[in-house]
Amino acid sequence: MTTLTAPVSSAAHATVADAGIHLEIAGLSKRFGHFTALQDIDLTIREGEFVCFLGPSGCGKTTLLRAIAGLAPQSAGRIVQCGRDISRLPPQARDFGIVFQSYALFPNLTVFDNVAYGLRNRRDDRHRMRERVAELLALVDLVGSEGKYPAALSGGQQQRVALARALATEPGLLLLDEPLSALDARVRVHLRSQIKALQARLGVTTIMVTHDQEEALAMADRIVVMNHGVIEQVGTPAEIYRHPASAFVAEFIGSMNFLECCPEGTQRLRLGERRLDCTTHECAGLEHARLAIRPEAVELCRSDEGLSAQVEHIEFLGAFLRVSLTLEECHQALTADIAVRDGEALRLTPGMTLGVRLPAEAMRLFPSQEARP
Repeated sequence: MTTLTAPVSSAAHATVADAGIHLEIAGLSKRFGHFTALQDIDLTIREGEFVCFLGPSGCGKTTLLRAIAGLAPQSAGRIVQCGRDISRLPPQARDFGIVFQSYALFPNLTVFDNVAYGLRNRRDDRHRMRERVAELLALVDLVGSEGKYPAALSGGQQQRVALARALATEPGLLLLDEPLSALDARVRVHLRSQIKALQARLGVTTIMVTHDQEEALAMADRIVVMNHGVIEQVGTPAEIYRHPASAFVAEFIGSMNFLECCPEGTQRLRLGERRLDCTTHECAGLEHARLAIRPEAVELCRSDEGLSAQVEHIEFLGAFLRVSLTLEECHQALTADIAVRDGEALRLTPGMTLGVRLPAEAMRLFPSQEARP
């Protein structure tokens, strides 16, 4: 497969951090009868930024995308694009291109006519239209497919036609509604890198809806994690992964261990009868809390160098071993992901007892009453 290439736009030269504001959403709510799908959403998206709306099914991410597009107008709140209030404008009066999960190509039109559809509606000059379609098909590596119909294309090719059609009118905002979910895993991984490379070169502000955390972590400049119609956290992939703002984010993004503990002050906790240092937290004064730590942060050592634990199960996962443990101090389950060579050095076997270290900087504490997803 060929990687997508494109001329670098002037917008792509500026870093996202230095860019101006492209989209502002303030106090946005969406109700369907007595059901509130979105509640008081506030969000700012910068020019040229790639933002992913991430969350489980029913969290409101697609509803928010449709509100931005005007396809499901909000019940309350404002949407401002490049200083222009578009809150009550119909979809055709807004500046965006959209790619749907189902591609939504016209089956009776050729690839050329599908891509040219928006240009014809805009009554563009025929010569310029042909140039633009040729440019876009080269951009998405589909030169020579102009006369084919969608049924003759693979899923990945159809998705690239849909992307070319969305970009044809040079929109200021590109909306992607789970664009890769219908593709098989290998094509999905390849196409996501192509889309990200193309977006970066064109510098077009992009919002993508996905429920796939790996997809969001790989593609986004920032991730908006949503749950039950509200935003749980907004941040870079590294911020979301390393510093989750809630137990929901911690559990939804990546793998996470949770252990019941007792906070003691703002930088200490008790796990069973053992006291451990931890990062500053906001659970001081609570009787119980949930200690969260990533499996790759758990360190295994000799039994006299840490918390005592028994090995229950070992999985070989290529580059690392996933070790299931039971902490003898508090009788709670813990998972550790360690390099194969470290496992070989410790001579791990089910049933053996060893030591576990939980680095203070890798721990996060959340209130016990916080609901799991």
